[in-house]
Amino acid sequence: MSQDGQAREARFTRLYESHHSAVRAYAWRRGPDTADDVVAETFTLAWQRLERVPTEPLPWLIGIARNVRLNHERGERRRRDRELRSVPTDGDDTPSFMEGLEARSSLTDAFRRLSERDREVLLLAAWERLDRAGLATALGCSKTAAGVRLHRARGRLADALSLIEAESDGISVPHGGVLDGN
Repeated sequence: MSQDGQAREARFTRLYESHHSAVRAYAWRRGPDTADDVVAETFTLAWQRLERVPTEPLPWLIGIARNVRLNHERGERRRRDRELRSVPTDGDDTPSFMEGLEARSSLTDAFRRLSERDREVLLLAAWERLDRAGLATALGCSKTAAGVRLHRARGRLADALSLIEAESDGISVPHGGVLDGN
């Protein structure tokens, strides 16, 4: 192996060893059944794009893992749709990760009322501990857009919590489009 090849391999090994557990944690929290596939594909793409790894690689890797996960989900949805069109179902669907959560708190209820886009930005900030620059990298947008998305998602979460509290107090609150924003 050439010296360049050895240096490339050493660089990738450092990247993998430093960030594998964080990328796997990201993938596992969103889909334990597909986490290993997402991680493997993420690091395969990182190897292929090794020259483009930024100085702060974790948000970049999380962004790749996010795109891989979303591609897997789209593919799975298309596969299920094809199956539903061709074979009658018995109604025994496997619950998603969020549906599988057993904790039923007001926060969980409020979180479930948010759009997928809002949930994702909140989870990236909370679980992956990404700052606005990291969010921007992971989401593929500017720092300003990431900050706005996070701010709005937090606001919609607070609104959803208020709505749940009002409902639990027996107060009738008309539901507008407050939680449907992007």
